[in-house]
Amino acid sequence: MVDFPVSLDNLIAFVEALHANGDPLLHLSDAVTVSNRVQSQADALIGYFVDQARRSGASWTQIGESMGVTKQAAQKRFVGRSTEWLEDAFHASSRPLERFAPRTRNVLAASRRLPSSGEIEPRHLVAALLGEPDSVATTVIHEAGVTDAALAEAMGVPLDAIAQAFVPASSDRAGTATFGTGAKRLIAHALDVALHYGHNYIGTEHLLLSAASEGPTVEPLAALGLDADHLSDAVEAKIDAIVRAKKTTRPAE
Repeated sequence: MVDFPVSLDNLIAFVEALHANGDPLLHLSDAVTVSNRVQSQADALIGYFVDQARRSGASWTQIGESMGVTKQAAQKRFVGRSTEWLEDAFHASSRPLERFAPRTRNVLAASRRLPSSGEIEPRHLVAALLGEPDSVATTVIHEAGVTDAALAEAMGVPLDAIAQAFVPASSDRAGTATFGTGAKRLIAHALDVALHYGHNYIGTEHLLLSAASEGPTVEPLAALGLDADHLSDAVEAKIDAIVRAKKTTRPAE
């Protein structure tokens, strides 16, 4: 049998090394923190393979059977958790949307100022990504050879309306449109995508990958060459490049 990658001895040694001269109570506190981190990683691990199973065409019934739980339990854990989190984030005004990266927050806010029937759809969220030209999502879109005009047309949103939604005067004006069911699902799935990559934030790239993975934006994006597989590879390469660049520019200690 293959050796388990994380042993209890290794975890104990790790906790004790955090505060080498600490007393048992300090070690206990550290152990709780590490345990929570391990649990979070464990959830992300299962979530990763649930995502892989879904991409392969497996049903929630099959996924539940593989996990030893019911279909409903599997869906509640991996779909319900993100949906509940999203509802809480949007309706608890005392809690900021701290998990969203700044550019993602800008995209969400601008999408509410785009022309709509009063309800934000997934296509509005995708179109609003263009308003953040330096974001990972828009950079990947451009590097794939897709122009702003082409994407805006595919989403059925006027290009000038996107620009207008991001000008300072518009930014001070809160949009009146609400997020529809499809848009909420896209954002909720973006959380799952972020967890899939082990990220503790929701970036524009997670929104784009979510839009390319499920919902009404899948086909128009794929028609532009922005299918989920291509985007996943491109996003991973872009993030790796950003991480490497940060390491090389870090001042010597």
